[in-house]
Amino acid sequence: MMKKYFAPVALILGLTLGLAFAQNITKSIQLSQDPSGPIGFDSSNNSYFPKHINATGPSPAVGTCGTSPSVAGSDNAGKITTGSTATTACTLTFQTAFNTAPACVMATAVTNAGPTFVATTTTTATFNYASATSIVFSYVCMSVS
Repeated sequence: MMKKYFAPVALILGLTLGLAFAQNITKSIQLSQDPSGPIGFDSSNNSYFPKHINATGPSPAVGTCGTSPSVAGSDNAGKITTGSTATTACTLTFQTAFNTAPACVMATAVTNAGPTFVATTTTTATFNYASATSIVFSYVCMSVS
């Protein structure tokens, strides 16, 4: 009598365990039916942020950006001021490693900085640019997982 239930139960348990191991999410929030909260979600799981998204946390370390560079921000977003010695590259070392190498975008209002190029690993982002001193670059880094 019990044999006929063994295969379906084993299949369900196997699928459940397979799904459990495929997830990287370790925490979540419970959503309510009240649409007036600070973050909105629709039936397709799209997110809506009615105000600003603030990237908080400790600042990454900054190096190879000339003499006395500085950074204000977090691993996700911030501003780098290059040092007083001309350089062509700047490296951020993230405070917390990403699960996968993030995509980073860098921009500046200074026209002589030329195009910027970004190379990333899970622990660093290296920004390459035309030789410059004391320029402020803005950056945003996000990872897919």
